[in-house]
Parts: sequence; structure tokens; C-alpha cells
Amino acid sequence: MSSTKNLSIVVDWGTSNFRAYLVDPNGQCLERIDSADGLNNIERPFADVLIGHIEHWLQQHGTLTTLMSGMLGSPSGWQHVPHLPGPTSIAQLAQHSQLVTEFKPCPAWIVPGVSGTGIAGSFDVMRGEEVQYFGAQQWLKQHRMEPELLCFPGTHNKWLPFIPEELGQFSTTMSGELFELLSKQSILAHSIDPEANWSDTAFLAGIDHATRPGGLLHHLFSVRSRNLSGEHTGAAGESYLSGLIIGHELSKMATAPASSIGIIGSHSLAQRYQSALRHRGFDAICIDSEAATILGALAIMQRLPD
Repeated sequence: MSSTKNLSIVVDWGTSNFRAYLVDPNGQCLERIDSADGLNNIERPFADVLIGHIEHWLQQHGTLTTLMSGMLGSPSGWQHVPHLPGPTSIAQLAQHSQLVTEFKPCPAWIVPGVSGTGIAGSFDVMRGEEVQYFGAQQWLKQHRMEPELLCFPGTHNKWLPFIPEELGQFSTTMSGELFELLSKQSILAHSIDPEANWSDTAFLAGIDHATRPGGLLHHLFSVRSRNLSGEHTGAAGESYLSGLIIGHELSKMATAPASSIGIIGSHSLAQRYQSALRHRGFDAICIDSEAATILGALAIMQRLPD
């Protein structure tokens, strides 16, 4: 067993996936684990799942502080860590993180989510993006960039203004989940070939169609009607549907005075949003979501209670 106390473990544990990173103090990822052991997919106790993934790191490097974020801190997760009301800071997230006392192999902490008010005035919540948000701020500082707005595309997208050292108002859209449901479980699935290659042309056609009169509910049916009329084939359906949904999302979330927008998400999805935003005339920057998670987690670790 080597003595490497400066190393630590960062865990992003959501409903569908489990991701863990062995990192050094500079934010360099030395090893990673990516599995489908999300909350909805496991039957074993949480402690067993965690040790099953990180035990070899502990055996090799000794006791390592582990910081976890995501849905495992929800009421249906391992240990409920209540949302922290926004606006909030890295220091407050660290102060309200909770140690999982039942887990003995190493100190394991859960970061609280954040609650706030969306642009419509309704209650809103996030879990996991708060870590990425502050990590993205550090990444942007290193690259001397400061966009007006940040976007976190995924199942439930988050949009929030860039405010140095503070997480303020944010808004959630269900774009990712809506796309998944419509493309697989609605009548539109009959006009979508799931094996087809991605089409940038069809995607941008959807982005453009979203600016026309009629609204989203009317526009969605055009995935079906265009296919029936022969205007496009099933091979274009998925890309066009994605463009429609993202196009409507941008019309409500990516608005003036924002001209520069940072995107934090998986590589392919972030590139899709970057393409859509640039098509709409915005300066769009992609920020690596893994780097954001690690940088944010390390900043919180440095401020954990003694």
C-alpha cells in the first residue's frame, strides 16, 4: 500500500449512472470508473456498491477522502442531505456536506443539492450541477473566459447566470427527458429510425422550425407529418426532433443580454447545444463536464468541516 494522502476520490452518483474519479490535488484524473450502478439500477446496499467500485484504490493508496454528489443525497438515496437554499457558495456547500458515518473504509461525504426559484417564479432544485457549476467557474478562470450564462444539458437541463463565486437563480427544463419519451414512446417513434446516423441538416432544420408560429405542441407533430408527406425520411426524424426541442428551449432560456454561453455536459450533447447556439448567433463555449466535476469537488473538499 503506497502512502498518497494527497489523492482523493470524487463520485458523481445519479439515478442512472455511477462515476468515480481518482484525482490528484491539481485536478488531474488518474483513473476513472463509469458504470450503470445508478440509484434506479442497484439492489445492493449503497455501501456495498461504493466499496465494490473504490476498494482497489483504497487498498493501493490507503484511506482517501471521498466526496459524493448527485441523487444519492436525495430522500430516495443513501442519506438525505437537504437542499441548501440559494444563493450559495463553495464554502456553504462544504459546511453543509454530511459525513456518511455508517461507511467505515474511508471518510465519505455527500454534498447537498441547491434549491431556488426559476425564471417563472416556481420552486426549483438541482443535485450534482452545483459541484460542476463552481468547477466550471474555475475552469473558465484558468482559460480567462467569463460567459454571461451557463447551460448544463442532460435529462433535466439547468440554466443559470454566471456570477463569480456564487450560485444564484437557476431554471430547469425537461428537454432531455421529453426527447427520450417522445422519440421512443409516442407516435413520433414511427417516424424515427433509431439506427440512422446523426444529421446536422435535419437538426438545424428543427432549430429553425422552432422559431415559426404555432408553439412547441404544434411543431412536435411535424416530425410525423413531414415523414408522411415525404418531406423527410425516418433517418432524419431523431435529429429533427432534437432540433425542435432544443430550439424551443433556447428561445426561452438563451435570451438577451447573454451573448456568450458556457455549456457543461457530455461531449456529444454539449456539441449539439454549441451548434444550436452558434446557429442562433451566440458565442458558445464547451466546458468538459468531468473536469468541472473534479475541480468543483476539490474546492469543496478543501473547505470540509474538521
